[in-house]
Amino acid sequence: MKRVIIVFLYLLTGQNSFAQIKKADSLLLVEKAEIGLNFYETSQLDSAKIHFLESISIVKQFEKKYKGNAFLKEQQINAMDYLSSILYSQGNVLEAISYANIVLRYFEDIKDSFNLALSLNNVASIYQSQNMIEKAQEYFARALHILTKLPPEQSDIYVGIIYNNIGLIFERQENYDSTLFYYHKSLDIRKKINDKRGISESLNNIGNTLRKMNRIDEALENLLEALKIKKEIKDANGLTYTLNNISIIYYLKGNMKKSQEYALQSQEFAKKTGNLEALAQIKKSLSKNFFELKNYKEAFLHLKDFIIYNDSLNNINNKKALYKHQIQYEFDKKEALAKAEHEKQLAIEKEAKAKQKIIIFATAGGLGLVAIFLMIVFKRLQVTRRQKKVIEEQKTVVEKAHHELEEKNKEILDSITYAKRIQSAILPPQKLVKEYLQESFILYKPKDIVAGDFYWMEHKNGKILFAAADCTGHGVPGAMVSVICNNGLNRSVREHGLTESGKILDKTREIVIQEFEKSDEEVKDGMDISLCGLDLNNNTLTWSGANNPLWIIRQAGNDENEIIEYKADKQPIGKYAEPKPFTTHHIQLEKGDTIYIFTDGYQDQFGGEKGKKFKAAKLRELFLSIQAESMEKQREIIDQAFETWKGTLEQVDDVCVIGVKI
Repeated sequence: MKRVIIVFLYLLTGQNSFAQIKKADSLLLVEKAEIGLNFYETSQLDSAKIHFLESISIVKQFEKKYKGNAFLKEQQINAMDYLSSILYSQGNVLEAISYANIVLRYFEDIKDSFNLALSLNNVASIYQSQNMIEKAQEYFARALHILTKLPPEQSDIYVGIIYNNIGLIFERQENYDSTLFYYHKSLDIRKKINDKRGISESLNNIGNTLRKMNRIDEALENLLEALKIKKEIKDANGLTYTLNNISIIYYLKGNMKKSQEYALQSQEFAKKTGNLEALAQIKKSLSKNFFELKNYKEAFLHLKDFIIYNDSLNNINNKKALYKHQIQYEFDKKEALAKAEHEKQLAIEKEAKAKQKIIIFATAGGLGLVAIFLMIVFKRLQVTRRQKKVIEEQKTVVEKAHHELEEKNKEILDSITYAKRIQSAILPPQKLVKEYLQESFILYKPKDIVAGDFYWMEHKNGKILFAAADCTGHGVPGAMVSVICNNGLNRSVREHGLTESGKILDKTREIVIQEFEKSDEEVKDGMDISLCGLDLNNNTLTWSGANNPLWIIRQAGNDENEIIEYKADKQPIGKYAEPKPFTTHHIQLEKGDTIYIFTDGYQDQFGGEKGKKFKAAKLRELFLSIQAESMEKQREIIDQAFETWKGTLEQVDDVCVIGVKI
């Protein structure tokens, strides 16, 4: 990871304009700016933001007192520039670019080439972060054109920054040769002027790019050099990213202990700086690290923290957005009432004017009453205009909130998509399935991005163990439970050496209950499962089920087929009022038999002309009708039948069907 450096402007204090302000007032502004700058340079961004906002507020107060003063304008622009940088780093892109454009227009107006170039770089960096590449390149090119005409001692540091930012563009486009070219140009300039913060930034970026090019040892060398400098200059925010990048390198090298060590250090700096985005990424790295160590519980806990960090940000913003929508509704309603009132008042005013002559000749007192009445109408019109202006402002705010809400929803979707990658990693790959069960298929259709259903396979002592499982719930909650249950099955076979289906389910239930009992709250989640143990040497099958059955289709004679059903024990894998040992069924298979195990999602799907459930009877008919087909063709037919039945209705549950031909 890397942070795009936004160029900041130093205090611009013209002597003449400064002298026109009282000493106490000018010192107050300078003090606010210096405190804000100190907080900014030590990465205490929230504190820095407060002081720069206070600076802008003070300038607005003083503008009435010192109209047209250049010093005040310069202080306001300085504060806005820092605010743009802070808001950008905190993810508030809309406000960041709003302030950055104000700063840019100011320096265009006063024809200040140097600071105009810095502002162009700021705006380009924000466009770059939003993947508006053409806009970013245009602004970077304008900035470089200006800077190359200035003395090197004034422009070199910023030319280095822009070369670094152009490198970021090529990195996003995965053009790594061009990326390294610009990063090294940036590094050469920064070394020439001894810009330690810039040097560490370039080394970090070079290391990260080399890692993407799979040049791992070179990447680590650059990152460790960057880390040394960042520690020297006490760059807390930079340390967060460089430490996490080193953690990723050790992860790729297979040194999980070192990877965890650097990730945890990165996490501490992220907490100090309040960098929630970095914390989320670190939690993701730790989840992957523990997963590789087969510590699924810790992997699951860090993944859970990753999702919580995103949710904690989203909950606040979602509530604000909903509240702003409510305000918009109230103002729209008031606007309609105000419009009706306005039309009514206009009608009364027209009538009043028609009777004006009569009122004038009637009495002087009547004229006075009319005048008072007209004043009331005029004030009402002013109120209406003010309300209209407020409504227009609220509309702009709501549109902005809607955009922010879309961004946060995308973050949630990204986190769930990453959870899918972890869940997919625990599923046996198709290559392994086909190695042991050549004549087989698996139809797996999660309702959401992640699922509560999963399929499982192990090979132990010459026996092929495979299962279709349905955990409590679906989506993210179901997926979390599936990680625990999958781990229980693995431990039952790998640690305890069990191969008999009933004993595997007994031990899995024990492990799952132990895991959930560690929680302070009572957890009754678990799974239903159909578990087979197949010995292909003698075509024997051991089978056990928790609420989910086994179907075997066998040729009965006269080219007719029959379904042999083995019923499951009516208890789940998990807490149960009256648990009993699971039954192990020993079955002698015949050549040509077809085994089917499945979860309840397929037969519970609503659809058809009347919107009813598919049900088990129709599933039996479907299986019997496709026995002449290959197993891959069977999968296609079963999948198509499900989609046709479902039609335009929503899928109600996860679906998992496994078929094996002997």
